Amino acid sequence: MAETFEELAPRLPEPCTVEIFRRAIPGDVRIWYWVAEGRPTGDVPYPDPVSIISWDQQYFVIVYIQLSDPVRRHLCGKLCVDIDVDTCGPAPDLQFPEHDIDLDPCGYGFYVVVFELPAGTFAPPPDYPARCGRVYRLCVTVGSKDACGNPGLIWGVCEAVDIAVHPPVLNH
Repeated sequence: MAETFEELAPRLPEPCTVEIFRRAIPGDVRIWYWVAEGRPTGDVPYPDPVSIISWDQQYFVIVYIQLSDPVRRHLCGKLCVDIDVDTCGPAPDLQFPEHDIDLDPCGYGFYVVVFELPAGTFAPPPDYPARCGRVYRLCVTVGSKDACGNPGLIWGVCEAVDIAVHPPVLNH
């Protein structure tokens, strides 16, 4: 049986709340995100979060966004979702392509964005010192664009997820 979001939520970091620039619009925008070994499917809509990964495997960053009822009914246009990875220690920071998703003021206000992290994403460059592993902080930036493509009313960043990345396990 597929796990519900309510069952998964206690194992996730607290959601961050991003800014809505016109406070006359009541409500809020909440963001949960985590790293998983698989992408969401119909059978497993909320894959288990992982916090220790190997750099030779593929992973996914799952971003779950909830716009509360008053907010979602007043916003149209797009959400722009971006992830960046900052390193703790000697390794390059990483950037990934942004994802735009259409806002639906008549919908439920729930949006899921999945970023694929291909195998080797966190492999250190050859000119970096050998280490037992590294810690990275995943940052999610969310902005909005109005229906004309201009900056919208939502803007914020979340920095709640750290992952430890280790070298591949040999003879596994």
